[in-house]
Amino acid sequence: MATKTKKPNIDLYELRRQAERTRPSHIDKAKWESLYRETYLAFSMNNPVAIEQFIQTLTLNKNQMVEAKKDIGKRRSESMRDFYTFIQTYFSHYFKTPFGLQQLGLIQDIQGFQGKQFRSPKKMARALSRGFGKSTILSLCGVLWMVLRKEWHFVIMVSASLTQAKGFLQKIVDECEDNELLINDFPELRPAKDQKGQNVAWNDNDIVFRGNARIIAKGFLNSIRGTRYKQYRPDVLIVDDPDEEKDVESESRMQRKYRWFDRAALKLGSQWGIDVIVAYTTIHPRCLGEQIYNNKDKYWDWDTKKFSAIAVNEKGEEYSTWEEGASLSVLQKEREVDPITFARERQNVILAEVDQKFKGLIQTYNYGELKKRYPTFDNWRLMIGVDLSLGKNESSDLSAIVGVGQPPDDATMYVLYSSIRRRTPDVIEQDLLTVLTMMNWNLCGIDCSGNQEYFLLGMRKVITEYNKTAPKKITTPLREMDNPGDKVGRVVSNLQPRVASGIIKLRDDDKILFSQMEEYPHSYKDGMDGLEYAVRLLDRGLVQTVTTEQYQKIDATYGNRSETLEDIRDKRAKKLGFDPWAGMI
Repeated sequence: MATKTKKPNIDLYELRRQAERTRPSHIDKAKWESLYRETYLAFSMNNPVAIEQFIQTLTLNKNQMVEAKKDIGKRRSESMRDFYTFIQTYFSHYFKTPFGLQQLGLIQDIQGFQGKQFRSPKKMARALSRGFGKSTILSLCGVLWMVLRKEWHFVIMVSASLTQAKGFLQKIVDECEDNELLINDFPELRPAKDQKGQNVAWNDNDIVFRGNARIIAKGFLNSIRGTRYKQYRPDVLIVDDPDEEKDVESESRMQRKYRWFDRAALKLGSQWGIDVIVAYTTIHPRCLGEQIYNNKDKYWDWDTKKFSAIAVNEKGEEYSTWEEGASLSVLQKEREVDPITFARERQNVILAEVDQKFKGLIQTYNYGELKKRYPTFDNWRLMIGVDLSLGKNESSDLSAIVGVGQPPDDATMYVLYSSIRRRTPDVIEQDLLTVLTMMNWNLCGIDCSGNQEYFLLGMRKVITEYNKTAPKKITTPLREMDNPGDKVGRVVSNLQPRVASGIIKLRDDDKILFSQMEEYPHSYKDGMDGLEYAVRLLDRGLVQTVTTEQYQKIDATYGNRSETLEDIRDKRAKKLGFDPWAGMI
């Protein structure tokens, strides 16, 4: 009677480790562990039949491995040449419908970042519709493709908050753990190990690949200076969804974000600079992407573009830029229900144009051409409007100094000067003093609402001190401007018809005031308030009269003493039809 062969004692944990070390990349992990365990038992028990089966299996697996390596090499080669192929091969589970114009455009843009060693750093900003897959294409597929191509070694992913940036990085971790085809074809995407066999970094905050690349997540305003990985400085900054609603509603926070982006983030990289891609949705005029898109002077070397969900063809017909994913009928219904949100998040425009009171109506002129026509401003009616913001902190509004002139032979009101920025009271005084010396202004109206009358008193003292030593005296009267009732309604009713008819014209180089007028009343209003003050002074000068009793009162007061600068200012005001003793204008 044959004796039973005793099964050997097996350390299953050690067996699994050995199986993992020897597993061919094309064979499923669980299947290989089972085969490895059965083979180990066969050899341990000296079972000839099992050994023969194992040899046959290895022979078959070897042939499969050769073919699998050929397939892997082909897939790697094709996907590394073309970003679109890379997405279709390894990330088709994210995209169930064909790509639209926006997705194809972004894919082409990312493809253009290849060849880093033969070009200077590139900076790109793209406004894409919400829900059109921009984050998956850029922050997942695009980052991995460029890392695998060894174009980028050290990637910093930035979003509105650290939590949001971690979410983008976690998607990369998940794919590098669960996407078997991706991992088998690109084993360099596995975690890097240290000398103890532990992961160097593999979490939602920082990951290091076996292929010697690193990706970290950062939120806006996080510490970022001096960041390095081995010999590499950061070579790309991926900024995905940089703003939240709570951010753009706070002017002070947005100012901090602008400074952080300009002074910290964009200063990363080598002495040659750093690649930057900003992908955003236009949620507010103050959002970071809009600052880059609109400020061509500051961001002159950026490639900027906006996409919209609904476009119009040459025949004037609307069509969806992603019909398979968001049909035209669905988008039109969405626009009908909430046009404002649709304009921002789908069309990437600030607001529906119907709400912008001056959009498309603004007319401009060239200051140089005007000077050829009028070499001097003699006999012009010249007014200044000043909208105050005392600039106590970053959240203060802007202040505006706007000068408007009307020639003697023309009813057109030309905006000759504007200065719109955030500044403290002493700076406003010095800037206004400089403007008053530029030309012979007839009147200067200063906003005195909100208990700001003390600025007018202080400004008069500044002018008095200036006139004591200056050879050319400032004789422009200063007057208080009142703001009763609805300020927006007053500005629109007073300015909009004249802008539309071309009576009010802006300088063609006055970008700030032009922008504020075009977006009014949904962006900054300070320049428009200053302009309205100046135009109101021109209007009052045409119609207001001074009574005989008021003249007699002035003569009785000033008739028996020498004329002062204040007397001169009052006389000029009377010639224009203003009451120099009136309180508010």
